[in-house]
Amino acid sequence: MKKEAKELIESLKKTMKLDVMSGDSEDVAYDRIPFDIPNLDRMLGGGIPKKRFTLIKGNSNAGKSFLASQVVAKVQKNGGLAAWIDSELSWDAAWMEKCGVDTSSVLLVQPYTGEEAMKGVFSFLEAGVDVVVLDSIAGLIPSDVAAKVQEGDFSYSPMAWQARFVTQSIGKIMAYLKHGSAFVAINQLRENLASIYAPNTTPGGHGQTFFSHLILNVRRGPWIEETVKGDKVRTGFEMKIEMDKTKVGGDSWANTTVPFTVEGGIDVLETYIREAIDKGVIKKTGSWYSFGDIRVQGMTSLKDAIKENEELVEQIKNDPTTNE
Repeated sequence: MKKEAKELIESLKKTMKLDVMSGDSEDVAYDRIPFDIPNLDRMLGGGIPKKRFTLIKGNSNAGKSFLASQVVAKVQKNGGLAAWIDSELSWDAAWMEKCGVDTSSVLLVQPYTGEEAMKGVFSFLEAGVDVVVLDSIAGLIPSDVAAKVQEGDFSYSPMAWQARFVTQSIGKIMAYLKHGSAFVAINQLRENLASIYAPNTTPGGHGQTFFSHLILNVRRGPWIEETVKGDKVRTGFEMKIEMDKTKVGGDSWANTTVPFTVEGGIDVLETYIREAIDKGVIKKTGSWYSFGDIRVQGMTSLKDAIKENEELVEQIKNDPTTNE
């Protein structure tokens, strides 16, 4: 730091009581939490940023909560703490365990009102919990609206009640991010009947997009099918993930696709294999695949053949052309 800048910083701290620092200060540096999904982490520049707000949006059953669960699982694997604000009452411990989450150590809150949800978010962020997940923005109901419902008045619906509440609340979150947490909010896409130019919208107004540092848009692609006893069975789907906004690096406007299986989550080995095919490390001719001494038909046979040899697995993962 230049001498003049250092002297000015010290002066402002004393005279104006401002928390002034240099732009390269460790106080403004931040770490990332990887998904451990290779192509997704590369697209994001390493994973979900801490001290920042990430919004994961998409249609119903597209894999939004699953992606959030992978961040939680990674944090726990590294000995950290994770909190989950379940505003939709959709927490499923059995499913989360399948996703690799240790549910016994998750700090879970199921609020009745939006105010209770945000109180939980503020408290966890202030405590420096490694990752705080809000599932979801669409489930936030301000206390005045909730009170009317309790009274049996279902007609009370002031204009833009949810948008005002979310925008005011999300704006206040920014100050709490300094404590080091990653804040991840999930939201759903809804049809916007009022606009043919923007057919999809997210509940809660535009404030969430203004304040967010990273926005991931998750869409469901084609089904993944396997042949079982002569019949084709749907075992999952292609999860398409687009980066709609980034203020934290990564490849702007990039997108990637990962194979999501209902029973096993993301097939990480297949993501490596797909990249190897794209880069020409594995040769594909029709439905046949060639890799070293392996020549098999079908992706399932290829994965099985590679899994049988740990050296081949490591070769696929570490090949420089699949990690560019």
